[in-house]
Amino acid sequence: MKVNAINEYRVEVELADRELTKLGVSFETLDWSDIETRRALWSILSGVREQGVELSLSGRLLIEAGRLPGGVRLSFTVLPRAGAQPVMRLVKDGKTPVLRAASLRDITAAARALEDPAPAVYEKNGVYFLVPKGTYAPLQLRRAAEFGTLLYSDGAVLTPFLEEHCVRI
Repeated sequence: MKVNAINEYRVEVELADRELTKLGVSFETLDWSDIETRRALWSILSGVREQGVELSLSGRLLIEAGRLPGGVRLSFTVLPRAGAQPVMRLVKDGKTPVLRAASLRDITAAARALEDPAPAVYEKNGVYFLVPKGTYAPLQLRRAAEFGTLLYSDGAVLTPFLEEHCVRI
C-alpha cells in the first residue's frame, strides 16, 4: 500500500490487485452498498493511520476509485459540512477559472489537484486566489474546488484586477 497525504482532508492510496484480493474485493466489486467493500475501505483507512497519516474525519467522506495497471488508486476526501459546500458554476468559453481559498495550504492542495506546476497565486487580507495556467477537465476542477470556492471570470478583466489589488505570491 502506497499512501500519499495531500493534506489533512485528502489522502490517496495505491493498492496492488493482490492487496485488494487479501481484502476480499476487486476494482470491479467495489460498491459502497456492499458490506465487504465498506469493511475493506475501513481497513485501508486503518492502514493509513498505522503509517502515521491522520485524516480529519470531520465531514462527509468522498471516496473515489480509479483503475491503475495492476491495481487501484483510492482517493479519500473529507468534504466540508453542509452549508460550506464549494460553489460550482458552469464553465463557458472565454471564462477563466479562479479558485478562492482561506489558506495557503488549501491553495497549494488545489494546485496539486490541478497538477499545475506554476499557477499564479495572489493574496489579499488573508484570502488567497489561484489562477491556473492551463485548460482543465471538469473532474480536475471539481477536485480543486474541494479546497475552496471555484469562480469564473473574464480573463482580460481578472488578471489586471488581481495584479492591482492583491499581492502576488
